[in-house]
Amino acid sequence: MQIKSIKTSAKHYCFAALVVSIVLASCAFFLPAKALLGLVIVDIALVLHAMYLKQKTFILIKMGLMQLLVTLPFYYFIHGSASLFDGFIVVLRVFLAILPGWWLSHTQRPERLGEVLCWWLPAQWSFVIAASIGLLPYIIKETKEIYTIQCLRGARITPKALRNPKNWCELIYCVLLPMLIELLKLSKQMAQAAQLRHFGHNKTPTHWPDTPDEGPHINAVNNTADHPANSKENQDISPIFTHQSTSPKTTSTREQQ
Repeated sequence: MQIKSIKTSAKHYCFAALVVSIVLASCAFFLPAKALLGLVIVDIALVLHAMYLKQKTFILIKMGLMQLLVTLPFYYFIHGSASLFDGFIVVLRVFLAILPGWWLSHTQRPERLGEVLCWWLPAQWSFVIAASIGLLPYIIKETKEIYTIQCLRGARITPKALRNPKNWCELIYCVLLPMLIELLKLSKQMAQAAQLRHFGHNKTPTHWPDTPDEGPHINAVNNTADHPANSKENQDISPIFTHQSTSPKTTSTREQQ
């Protein structure tokens, strides 16, 4: 009974978080400019909640500042200084639309999102959406590592060098293109993992079981030692659907080497 109640509360909390994220992201585009202040206060509460779960918000703030520094000069050169406030509102709307998805990916497990999405979506669609949301922390981490490596190699992509628009192309082929290739490789690995778990062979797919410590205070990237999804071969990607137990024969190539 205790495990059943834990599973129910975890699913309901995940459903509520998903609805809140969709509503807040939609409001960022449809609310008038005068009502954005209330939305900013709500999103600040989400950031504080993520900080309470010991999530790093520096990358999120840095991304918002980068958008601001890139967009405002374009508005100034095209429309003049009178439209700078309009450019700020555009950047603010985009940032407020991204923030709920960031909060959702850092507070909910991908497998629980997949289970909730299966309530009204096909299993294949829910798998893709949940995997995409769950990969956001991994994408941010990989992008930071690629950026650091390219800076050590002497690429002109430091904040000081990016003040010159001539260096923006170097940012594209030094960071964005390698990240795109990494995502393509990762998507292929996820597809192979789904095939090994016989994904799509059953009309009613099962989901990764809950643990007694799962609840509103557990986040998507929290590594629990006794959780099977956080074992050595699954540190980066937690399985969303499972159709068979993982046997010792399905070890990763890295472990075999």
